Amino acid sequence: MERYYFKIQDQDGVLQPDRGFEFADIEKAKDEARTLLAEMAIDGLPNEPLDSITVELQDSNRVPIVTFRLVLEAIPHGTQEV
Repeated sequence: MERYYFKIQDQDGVLQPDRGFEFADIEKAKDEARTLLAEMAIDGLPNEPLDSITVELQDSNRVPIVTFRLVLEAIPHGTQEV
């Protein structure tokens, strides 16, 4: 079992991990990071000026491995303001 940490950035700021979680392998840790990001989206999509929410997966030494990011982008059509 390997220990991993999740650094979270959302509308409230950045939450540095203070405790790690153990997973059988990196794929299980990445699955959990994706699930965590989805749960964050359920709690609320990003608001302007922040246009994204992220979960950074870190190894046992707190070195970043991969970042999962959900971006909300408004794409205007025509002359109407968004």
